Amino acid sequence: MDQDELFERLWSGAAPMEEWTEAVSAGAITTVADNIITVHTTYFCGSVTAIRTADGLVLIDTAKPDTAARTLAAIRRWDQSPIRTVIYTHGHIDHTSGIRVIDEEADSKGLPRPRIVAHRNVLRRLRRYETSHGFNSIVQGQQFSQPDYVYPIGQRRPDEVYDDTLSLSIGGERLELFHGRGETDDATYVWLPDRRVLASGDFVIWMFPNPGNPRKVQRYAPDWAEALRRMEALRPDVLIPGHGPVVFGTARAAQMLRDGAEVLESLVGQTLELMNAGRPLDEILHRVRPPAELLAKAYLQPKYDDPEFVVRGIWHLFAGWFDGNPAHLKPAPAAELAAELAALAGGADRLAGRAAALAEAGRTRLAAHLAEFAAGAAPEEKAIQAVRAGVYERCVAAETSLIGKAILSVYLRDAKAKAAQ
Repeated sequence: MDQDELFERLWSGAAPMEEWTEAVSAGAITTVADNIITVHTTYFCGSVTAIRTADGLVLIDTAKPDTAARTLAAIRRWDQSPIRTVIYTHGHIDHTSGIRVIDEEADSKGLPRPRIVAHRNVLRRLRRYETSHGFNSIVQGQQFSQPDYVYPIGQRRPDEVYDDTLSLSIGGERLELFHGRGETDDATYVWLPDRRVLASGDFVIWMFPNPGNPRKVQRYAPDWAEALRRMEALRPDVLIPGHGPVVFGTARAAQMLRDGAEVLESLVGQTLELMNAGRPLDEILHRVRPPAELLAKAYLQPKYDDPEFVVRGIWHLFAGWFDGNPAHLKPAPAAELAAELAALAGGADRLAGRAAALAEAGRTRLAAHLAEFAAGAAPEEKAIQAVRAGVYERCVAAETSLIGKAILSVYLRDAKAKAAQ
């Protein structure tokens, strides 16, 4: 498949990102400019950009554990120079974990390990991953249905950190590092002013932005939009996203940055308007809608995160965890509430039956509530767990975001296991 043709089909929405992932899976190289390449292995692994300088190679990100060797091999097919500097765009494992393979190569050749440069908050993030290692392993294992998954920790820390901006001159290349908050609070985007090349990190991911993941720490939709506006003002000729193919051309790069900012600004503006009017979270979740014309763009489709999840994140950023429902301030134990509702309904089986009927009618949100109440009131009843599993099968089928499907699938598997006991 011709890569230019595939890009045009991706841009128009005629090709899914899965087709691009398959095309690059062996470790594909995109020539960005003279002495600059970007290596791709899969959509779900961050892109790695290599810059050839008079003082060796500079890498922007490092890949994740299962793609790091392929990524380094692709770089070595292009250049054998020592890797002198590595820039982490943020602390997620698909951008930092490849440093182990890079260090092992340096050690085997008797060369100094590369200097790592990142925002100061990367240090805090890597420490937090160690502190919450058990939780992170559970969450990631649930999301990818890997019960024994162990979250990778121990990535080498940055040697040099910065706060707002950092200018580097390495072997004749100028690099400007800028901090922004978006998916993380430790994010960096890298600007090569002499090349007019921008490496955005995960501020651009070829999908609807991801500041709403329900099982991750606070993310920053307003700051994400602000960072995209700052990038747009740079007027890059080439945009290297954190995930997905490289975008060539000033107009297209500006459009991608501008559209991403606009969709987030719309969600933030609508949410704050309702918050400032004193409306509760429940009402806001069902009233705020992103512009449909933006979600229709091939690079803004909400296939991973969901705009509704982002609204929750915006609420939490400005308002904390209380959602405006007084019953949620100091709630009764869930099992007590379930037992009381089951008694009022005439038994847990009545709740389960109604949940099944609602799910069959396509009212999966309401069905999930009743299925959980039924299971909470009679947790040992296999028949109720079987109904619960059926409800979540329909919930998963109705969910459009990968994050939503993954979370719902956790409880689908739980219900199936209990029904089979």
